[in-house]
Amino acid sequence: MSTFISPLLSRAGGLRHVFVGRIAEPRPDPRSLLRLLGGEAAATAGVARLHQVHSNRCLRVGPGVPPEGGVAGDGDALITAAPSLALAVATADCLPIIAVDPQAPALAVVHAGWRGTLAGVLAEALEAMKRDLGARTERILVGAGPAAGVCCYRVGEEVADAFKRERADHVDSVVMRREAGVLHVDLVEANRLQALDAGVPPGAFSSLGICTICQPESTHSYRREGVAAGRMWALAMLDPSIA
Repeated sequence: MSTFISPLLSRAGGLRHVFVGRIAEPRPDPRSLLRLLGGEAAATAGVARLHQVHSNRCLRVGPGVPPEGGVAGDGDALITAAPSLALAVATADCLPIIAVDPQAPALAVVHAGWRGTLAGVLAEALEAMKRDLGARTERILVGAGPAAGVCCYRVGEEVADAFKRERADHVDSVVMRREAGVLHVDLVEANRLQALDAGVPPGAFSSLGICTICQPESTHSYRREGVAAGRMWALAMLDPSIA
């Protein structure tokens, strides 16, 4: 089993988190991974997740676990102020993001593929944290987990054109031309810039820098494995001690 912890997020008191990479069970139920958050409270916590649709829709959850296996609804970001409720998103090349303001308290988990990134899913989650949970952007820490890296994330002209239309101010940093004209997109940079635009301080966004496409020993990748690809999970929970 491969698991990863963000050094930046580890600085946030009152947060438990883990990015789960390649494991023996290719499509695990996130409830089976709660023990990875550590402690008795985590092992018995509820889990809220989404029917992920590559959108910018953000849902607020808690206290209490959503019905239907913990699925809160259609969307790509979850926020909560409830301790002891784990939030989870699944990925297999898209960028998993965890954002937290422990003082509010406010927690978000985000699934950001290129479509969700274009739609501003991280910006929507950060705005919801402020509007609905009392978070302040100058206190928010944002950690990104394993995803398709700019080294390997090749896209067609239509994706580059979409970035030019929707994120014109970011396109020079995000859409890169390499390898005899083949276009590559930098999902991490696109979301870092989105966080900065939302008011998150420059030093408060960090990525693990793990590419799912070129690191098969520790990650799953839809681009590399196709429909047989497993799923990875980002899990985060506000610790009961901050309640």
